[in-house]
Amino acid sequence: MTAVLRDMQADDLPMVLSWRNSERVRMNMYTTHLISEEEHRRWWDNQSGNEQTRLLIAEIDSEAVGVVTFTHYTGPDGTASWAFYTGDKAPRGAGSQMEVAALEYAFDNLKLRKLECEVLDFNMPVVNLHLRYGFSVEGLFREAHLREDGAHDVYRLAMLASDWSRRVAPMLRKHKGGRLGLSGKTFSKTVILDRDKVLAFVEATGDKNPVHLDEEAARALGFKGCIAHGMLSGSFFSALFANDFPGPGTIYLSQSLEFTAPVPVGGEMEVSIRVLSHIGRRMRVETRVECGGKCCVAGQAELLAPKGLTLEIG
Repeated sequence: MTAVLRDMQADDLPMVLSWRNSERVRMNMYTTHLISEEEHRRWWDNQSGNEQTRLLIAEIDSEAVGVVTFTHYTGPDGTASWAFYTGDKAPRGAGSQMEVAALEYAFDNLKLRKLECEVLDFNMPVVNLHLRYGFSVEGLFREAHLREDGAHDVYRLAMLASDWSRRVAPMLRKHKGGRLGLSGKTFSKTVILDRDKVLAFVEATGDKNPVHLDEEAARALGFKGCIAHGMLSGSFFSALFANDFPGPGTIYLSQSLEFTAPVPVGGEMEVSIRVLSHIGRRMRVETRVECGGKCCVAGQAELLAPKGLTLEIG
């Protein structure tokens, strides 16, 4: 199954309007109202002749399955923003195929230097889809968009032409089915965060904050007892990467961490990772620490897998 992009035609407008007005599509857009035929026609008249816009229909086996748009195109070696949505009868996996077709169009046809997109915070499946195909999160704009159901954060993602040519395109050529590496796979281990580990961390770092060592001090600050250092909890990702997956020789490139709940000293933690993207040797993974049914540490890491490591394609 492969998606092919063609120019949108005036004859496509009724079909596109029906897709765009479906609740499934509207509720993931900046504007959620039902679009009238008049408004739709104005959009077409304004954008179809705009040199900075490309309006495209995605087809699979000669059947229309969705819409892909490029806007704010500044020309070869420039930038553009893109968006897409699938039609009501699109087959399973059409979104992934449209993503691949859009990337090929952006970098091989439009000759972009950088491709950008924005996704509202509740649409994490699309954020993860972009990550799986090599996009990077460049920022989170907090409460940047206000609509009827409240204020929402906006994820800003992008891909550079160098990312495309060096990493993404070679992997897509290698795996014609469109699935890249171990995306979606999960790995975890259980760790008891006992006092000995806390004392070893204190010795290594010099962090002697009494909330980690003194029961009375911890209770005075509103905790039930001593809590572990947040960085100690997060450090177990490094051990998981080195010892379990991807394994010895892994290079830790970056890590974001958010400490959402304390881990009590003596608590049993589940340290887990989920692969968001795997392109060549580079991996982006979601990282989590859970204790007592709560997420205590959350973030993302970027890794370079060991040279020569053979990873099965699931």
